Amino acid sequence: MPKRKLLLINKFYHDVGPAGGVGRYLVQEEEDLLSAGWDVIPFAMADEHARPSPWSNYFVKARDYSKPRFGGGAVADALSLIWNREAARNLEDLIRQTRPDVAHLHNIYHHLSPSILPVLKKHRIPVVMTLHDLRLLCPAIHMLRNGEVCEECKGGKLHRAVLGKCVKESRAASALAAMETFLHRSRRMYESTVSRFLCPSACYKEKYAQWGFPTERLEHLPNFVDLDFWHPGRIPALPAGRSKDAYIFFGRISREKGLRTLLDAHALWEKQFADDPESPVPLKLLIAGSGPCSENLKVHVAHLGLKTVEILGALDITELRLALARARFSVLTSEWYENGPMAALESLAAGIPLVGTNIGGIPEMIVNAETGVIVPARDPEGIFRGLLEAADMPSSSNDAARKWAEENASRQDHMARLEALFLNLIEG
Repeated sequence: MPKRKLLLINKFYHDVGPAGGVGRYLVQEEEDLLSAGWDVIPFAMADEHARPSPWSNYFVKARDYSKPRFGGGAVADALSLIWNREAARNLEDLIRQTRPDVAHLHNIYHHLSPSILPVLKKHRIPVVMTLHDLRLLCPAIHMLRNGEVCEECKGGKLHRAVLGKCVKESRAASALAAMETFLHRSRRMYESTVSRFLCPSACYKEKYAQWGFPTERLEHLPNFVDLDFWHPGRIPALPAGRSKDAYIFFGRISREKGLRTLLDAHALWEKQFADDPESPVPLKLLIAGSGPCSENLKVHVAHLGLKTVEILGALDITELRLALARARFSVLTSEWYENGPMAALESLAAGIPLVGTNIGGIPEMIVNAETGVIVPARDPEGIFRGLLEAADMPSSSNDAARKWAEENASRQDHMARLEALFLNLIEG
């Protein structure tokens, strides 16, 4: 039997910097499918971190949409964001050269754009797309406005995003993003091309169905974690006589992660102990990571006068494991519809219970009072109570966390389901 050919499409072909968790997934998907005997043909943007590939000549020009541009080239960039003609041309040539059997799309908007969808449809290539975020529904991606969950654009009311300046706090940027979403949704470009939409959380499957995507083509396929890499045995033992004295957040330092609310909750813990020394001693809060709100975080720590918070910055894996060794539990106080956050899976795989908010896909990853504690989002008092409960959980919760990860987040099981889906679509 000839090798099956997968066309693997994402705006980044690497796992560096902004590629984030999607980039890590893509690299692992390619590794596993190559090992299973597939030919994997990448199509992406030719940025400075793009991995070597025999097909890199077909990659498209790198564009940076992280900052607004004015002057020469700005109009061309804006038009390319909505409809990238170069991406469509290059993909046409790549398909004619390679004749793939199936395509797997990840994040294509902006840098590649839906211009590639009619090309895939023309060549009758079955298409699977993983919905990593809410961009196909919300011009601002996160469904947040002023720190609150917002679904005002539901039903095609995309002008609300412009009025609210939801994208980069700019009416112009919001108008461009809203126009992009309107053009693609009104023509039902994704729905008319994609055979299966994969949702890492049941929450996303439900949300996309509520907003009009075809339910029969939405499939729940949870994210996975490398169980060997995040094995509890890889977490170093503490020196003799030293106990776990902390809990930890690790991930991107950004507004939607709810770290300001977490600091407010931690302040309640410090205050309780200051008022009543017989109450539980506050664990140290370790914050590992970097992002656009890093400086604001430090300002809020100083404003609250917190004494038991350590901001560690970005850590390499060795440093992160040393920090995890100190943690009784991890914390994820997100205030948006998180999908299947990798930090949560990594914590559980490492045998570290999780305190997480009751929003998005997070509560799907916690067995309350067994593998962690579910707390209310945007509620410092409720989060504080959850921190106290987690600090008092028995050591058996560590084993329960690891067992949950083994049963629900196996990379091998995930890839087997993904490969079976590809084969089913090819044969069907």
